[in-house]
Amino acid sequence: MHTVLGSEGASQPELWHPVVRGVYEYWLSICPASGGLPGRQHVDPAAMARLLPHVFLIDVERAPLRFRYRLVGTAYIELMGRDLTGCYLDEVHPTFDGEVREHYRAVAEQRQPVYRRGQVMFAVEARRFLGMERIITPLARDGATVDMVLGGIVYIPVVPETLSRSALPRRPLR
Repeated sequence: MHTVLGSEGASQPELWHPVVRGVYEYWLSICPASGGLPGRQHVDPAAMARLLPHVFLIDVERAPLRFRYRLVGTAYIELMGRDLTGCYLDEVHPTFDGEVREHYRAVAEQRQPVYRRGQVMFAVEARRFLGMERIITPLARDGATVDMVLGGIVYIPVVPETLSRSALPRRPLR
């Protein structure tokens, strides 16, 4: 049995954004019936085609523990303003050393999925979003040692009608 770690709502996938829930359900579907973790060899992009723009794969390096983008979906590239493939998370995300790094460490060491719902921390124009949801799940080629992370992320846009007057840009009086 896999326990989902993370922020408030982690134990209620039925309330998650459909994309995030879809990535998690896909990961569950490829978990071996005999126990253990699925590996990259179990991931079939065609089986989750509608989710791919929001999906990312992260290589897990050890000694020291570091994380590097292997694959980044097009929606995530657009949010970040560039393709992060091949980049280390600690080099491209200024505050990666805090809560977010702890989530990735938990996936790698505790071998459990981690869910996060909260404020946008990394985006070209973070103010355009009310928040974000993300799931990161462990992959292990040998079924035990996490060597990759499969994730899915969505950013929830600010809808113009939800803006308060104080959030609107101020125009000079004429």
